[in-house]
Amino acid sequence: MRVEERTKHVQYWLKSKLNRAKSLDDSHFSKLKNHVSVSAILSKLIETNAKGFRGVVITSLVGFSIDKHFNPLMDFYACNPRSIFEQAIWYVLTEYNIPCGKSDPLNVAKNITKLDLDWAKDRRPEQAAIAAVEFLTLCVNETDEEQRMLLEDYFYFKLLQYASKIENFALATPNTDTKSRQWLAAKLVDFSLKAPESGATPQLLVARLLKQIFQSGDVVVCGGEESVFGTNTTSKKPADIWLECNGVPSVLFEITLKKVDKKRLEDCIESHKVLGISSLPLTFICRISVDIGTLNDVTENTLRYKNRQIEFVDYSEFVRSSFSLINDDGAGDVYESMRNFVESLSTSIKTKDAWNQAFND
Repeated sequence: MRVEERTKHVQYWLKSKLNRAKSLDDSHFSKLKNHVSVSAILSKLIETNAKGFRGVVITSLVGFSIDKHFNPLMDFYACNPRSIFEQAIWYVLTEYNIPCGKSDPLNVAKNITKLDLDWAKDRRPEQAAIAAVEFLTLCVNETDEEQRMLLEDYFYFKLLQYASKIENFALATPNTDTKSRQWLAAKLVDFSLKAPESGATPQLLVARLLKQIFQSGDVVVCGGEESVFGTNTTSKKPADIWLECNGVPSVLFEITLKKVDKKRLEDCIESHKVLGISSLPLTFICRISVDIGTLNDVTENTLRYKNRQIEFVDYSEFVRSSFSLINDDGAGDVYESMRNFVESLSTSIKTKDAWNQAFND
């Protein structure tokens, strides 16, 4: 099958599957074997912000339609996942308002041949990766054509349910006119600690605050507004967020709400060597009381490690202090940026719920 032919086939086939799923209801799946356990597997697979695992499954189901002998458990790349996802699947998912990224399957399974439990155990969240393997195993091993069709239909049915839930989610809109900047800072700290969204939430908040602080000068704030950069070595980004003067990086920030261990430090140091920026100041904005406890020899929130000085600043304190440096209009802009991020179709239900918990009282 030629590329153009395959692209048209994938788009037509996937639209047909989604349109069929739209016409179904829960009663249709009463004949599905092990209905309750399959439902639980699909909930773990679909109801997560880790879109890559959904992408792997959709790509595999499409692969089945192209080649009945295709087996993603043994050779995922046999279906040309990048091509069929980026050139066909992504456009259909976007048309149907289903949360997705441009290269979802490759974000979790790049250069992976076997989608098995060995692959799944190294992924985050692990339960979503395991669910992907379990569901694909059911599909591959099912010999009854009716049951196989029910499995596929149930996946698309649950996927559309999740997309509809996100699209129709009612987000809290508090009246912030009479609230102080420190009130807003406290709310956003509480929200972002509960819903880091794979690191995207704190990175975006810190980036928006820094941009407000430096907006009238020659310093340019870079980074922080992509959902996840991946490792800095592979992405060629100097850091999560960095400051530039005249187009040259000058200060580096790593933003994390996870434990900072020696492996994380070594990854940073190595990427900075590759990029030739080892002499630049490096600051981790993190939870001081939680995230640096395993690092020895930290004094005054500073660590000398492999001839590199690394400083640590508490995330909550940074956010509160930054709000004190901007005016009310700037604080409002930061709030609107965060709300728009949460409102996005790509942002998980868990994060939307955390927003409402923070701002509904």
